[in-house]
Amino acid sequence: MADTVQPIVPVRVSDWRDRRMAELEEQLGQAQAENAALKAESAQLKQRIAEFERAAKRQATPFARDEPKAEPKRPGRKAGHGLFSYRARPTPDEVDETKEARWDRCPECGGAVTDVKAHEQFVIDLPEVRPQLTRSVTESGYCSRCGRRGRARQPEQIAAARGAAGRRMGPRAKALAADLKPRVGVPFAKVCAGLEVGFWLRWPRSGACQAEARLAAPARAVYQELIGLIRHCAVAHADETGGRIGTLAAWRWVFTTRQATVYPIKERRGHDVVVEILGQEVAGILVSDCFWASEHRELAEWLKPKCLGHLLKDLRQREAEKTRGAVRFAQAGRAVLRTALGLREQKLQLSPAAFAAQAAKIAHRLERLIDEKRRLTDPDNIGRAKRRRTQREHWLRFLYVEGLDATNNQAERMLRPAVITRKTSGCNRTEGGAEAHAILASIVVTCRQRALSTVDFLIRLQRAAGRAIPSVVPAPPLDTS
Repeated sequence: MADTVQPIVPVRVSDWRDRRMAELEEQLGQAQAENAALKAESAQLKQRIAEFERAAKRQATPFARDEPKAEPKRPGRKAGHGLFSYRARPTPDEVDETKEARWDRCPECGGAVTDVKAHEQFVIDLPEVRPQLTRSVTESGYCSRCGRRGRARQPEQIAAARGAAGRRMGPRAKALAADLKPRVGVPFAKVCAGLEVGFWLRWPRSGACQAEARLAAPARAVYQELIGLIRHCAVAHADETGGRIGTLAAWRWVFTTRQATVYPIKERRGHDVVVEILGQEVAGILVSDCFWASEHRELAEWLKPKCLGHLLKDLRQREAEKTRGAVRFAQAGRAVLRTALGLREQKLQLSPAAFAAQAAKIAHRLERLIDEKRRLTDPDNIGRAKRRRTQREHWLRFLYVEGLDATNNQAERMLRPAVITRKTSGCNRTEGGAEAHAILASIVVTCRQRALSTVDFLIRLQRAAGRAIPSVVPAPPLDTS
């Protein structure tokens, strides 16, 4: 059978072009769908990374070290606390109550017990505290000479309210709440809950908030006294952290010395806050971190040592991030600063001339490191060297001023209560609440610095009632010569 020959059907160029266009459009649609899916997946991954970064800034993560120590401290009793010893046996005078339990019969069979021995156990506990309700009866009347009506006041009264407002919380409860809220960072709701559980005092948190505002009114004079005390100190430390008043951004400042601390809360973060607290002319030295506001021209004549802790941390991070030649700037900077810290430790063992010579060498090394003529290629190193040149006279000041710290750790430590309060209570809702918090926090922390009883001082402050306001600064001794 002969093979049949299929006829060749000619294909038009237009039909081939249409099929090819359809194939390309289908491939383009698939590519676009895959691209959209990859974009959605990338957005999800970026969101997860952002959540991880936010979580890394909370709790104890910011205080974790990048690398563990090679030789960490051993756990247990720290050095300097003396030898371990058991608690001493209480004396008979210290025992308030004795309770006995006899063992004369066996609880199982009721038989007599022989060879009876006595065993002692001492339990130290808090006594049950019940509220003390004091009834104050005062008299009023007209003066037969001037015709004015007056009223007596019981010395321990903190207010003259009567009627519906005559049932009030006492000064000790208010003082305890004022100590727990600003210094420890306990919210008003938990303060009131603790007073109810531990002392049977029922107090709404709105009442505790109003009591804080009323207590801050007479305490404002003490707050101003603390500001004046810091202005005349030889060395003051300053720092700030973020916060808010209501829904607006605010900053919680700290200005502290070894004997006094103030916590102003301001809606601004500029140099004018420093001038407002410390005055136009500062007689002492202001220690701070590398915040740009301290470099304002109005503060150009101030002595402003910088915190070497912040600088070393920054250089350590740059050293971990940079590679090749860019890492040398951070390495050299850390070496210079560590040498300066070591020289300060050896200051007492060196003669003044030897110390001055070594300090001059360190200053020369620092100048060479940040010299404008030095060729730096990394943009970060160029910017940091430029900023260090504007602060060159402040970095090594701790070598020449006796008793001056090389870091701003004192302000960092004193700022911790403000950070805890910001986290637990959510900052302040009104400007009046922020002012009251700043005043009372300054007073209670200063009392702790001066080894004064915070509760006793706040009780005396409430009972002043127009009389002389108590002072946290002790009066100088009288000259009896």
